[in-house]
Amino acid sequence: MNRRTKFDINIAILDIASGSATKTKIVYNANLNFNIATKYLDFLLERGLLRTNGSCYEITGEGKTFLEKAKELQILLMPLAPKM
Repeated sequence: MNRRTKFDINIAILDIASGSATKTKIVYNANLNFNIATKYLDFLLERGLLRTNGSCYEITGEGKTFLEKAKELQILLMPLAPKM
């Protein structure tokens, strides 16, 4: 099993937050611990890809655009990934 890249983790968080999610939901669904999740959430908030609404995280319009393009890129690069 390959380790996930930072890019993959950010995509997972944005995907989860596209339906509005608490930090707990993001932690469990993205399979992260709270400390690591906090770093990624702060990163995405600073870049305007996520916003907070009370205790929930929501994807922004810019985040949706990024997520769509990132998923397209994942599909294009998938066949190039080394198989183990």
